[in-house]
Amino acid sequence: VTNGIISVAISPASLNYGFFYDITNQTNPVASAINLVQFNTIGTNNQVTVVGGTAITVANAGTYNKVFTVSVQKTSPGAPTIASIWLRYNGADVANSRQDIEVPNQTALLFVTGSYTLAMAAGSNIQMCWSTPDTAVQLSFLPAVVGPVRPATPSAKVTLTRIS
Repeated sequence: VTNGIISVAISPASLNYGFFYDITNQTNPVASAINLVQFNTIGTNNQVTVVGGTAITVANAGTYNKVFTVSVQKTSPGAPTIASIWLRYNGADVANSRQDIEVPNQTALLFVTGSYTLAMAAGSNIQMCWSTPDTAVQLSFLPAVVGPVRPATPSAKVTLTRIS
């Protein structure tokens, strides 16, 4: 304790995190098929990696918190539909992890954000899945624009952080 401030040394091994995103449009080529969310860019990471573009893999066991955002867009008008997003752990669907969003009957862009906390074994992985019966729905990448200058928006981004 110095000047009333408590200092705690954090072991580098406990700093496990990864931030990953994707800068492509992710389409739904087959109605009601299971699509794996892709991540083609590493923002920053330590002891958490992406394997094969979809499997977020941890080097160390612990409890991890996952926070994600996806940009869901309907690319042509039509009837409203539902898009589902859920989590897989080592290839098996995680119970109670699904989030549904109603995509309206227009070319709307919606941002879906969620979080999930789970215990993970060393070497295990999670994947994000999505599905919709409408092939006009996709996860959309928005490029940088001017007037005013604004940065790009990834089609999907995720942060996985070890919390214990």
